[in-house]
Amino acid sequence: MTVKQKILRVSLYLSLTGTLFSANVESASDFQIWVPVNMNAKLTDQLRGFLELQPRIGNDASNLTTAMVRPALGWAINEQATVWGGYLMEADTIKLDSDTYIFENRAWQGFSWKDTANNKQFIWEVRNRLEERFLAQNADPSIRWRTRIRVEQLISGWTPLSIIASEELFVNLNDNSNNPQLQAGVQQNRAYLGVGYRFAPEVQVETGYLYQHVWKNPPSEDLNNNIWMTSINLNF
Repeated sequence: MTVKQKILRVSLYLSLTGTLFSANVESASDFQIWVPVNMNAKLTDQLRGFLELQPRIGNDASNLTTAMVRPALGWAINEQATVWGGYLMEADTIKLDSDTYIFENRAWQGFSWKDTANNKQFIWEVRNRLEERFLAQNADPSIRWRTRIRVEQLISGWTPLSIIASEELFVNLNDNSNNPQLQAGVQQNRAYLGVGYRFAPEVQVETGYLYQHVWKNPPSEDLNNNIWMTSINLNF
C-alpha cells in the first residue's frame, strides 16, 4: 500500500467515525462562514514564523460570532518536520445573536509533518497541537489535544487547481470543575472538502464545505454546524 493510499484510508476512517458518532444524538445546527488568513514566513534556514487572522460569521451568517489572532514560531527539524510554539487570543459571543463577547487566551505547542508523493502531485500533512486554554471564569486551564490529517491532490493538466480534504479531531484531556462542557473526552470533529487555486507560489486560495460537530454534556444539545470556509494562504 502506498503512502497516498494509507493517508486517504485513515482520513476516510476518521471522517466516517466522526459522522457515525454524531448521527444518533440530538443537536442544534447553524450555518457559518469562516475566512482564515494564514501567513507563513521562512525567517532563516530553520526558523519559521506564522500568523493567522480569522473572523467567523455565525447565526446563519448574520453576526460576527468569533474573531481570532494566532501567532507562532516554528523550528524546522528537516524538510518535512517542524515543531511549533504559539499563542491565541479569541473573542466569542456569549450567544449566536449577541454583540457581547468573552475572551479566551491560549498557549499551544505543535508538531507537523508535511510530505509529497507522485512527483509532488499529492501533498499530505499530519498536524498535532496541544493547547492550554485560559477561559473566562475558569481558574485552571482546559487542556486539549487536536490532530488533523490533510491531503491535497493537484489536478492533472490544471496545475494551479487542486482538491483538498481534511479531518480533525479534538480531545479534552482534563475535567474542569467550573464548566460542565469542559470534561475529559472527545470534544469536536471537523471534516472538510474543498478546492484550491494557486495564483502564485506564494499565494493560494481554497474554498469548500466544513462539517463541524461539537459534543455537549446534558442538558445542552450537541452542535452540528455547516460551514463554508474560504482560506487565504500566503507564503513568504
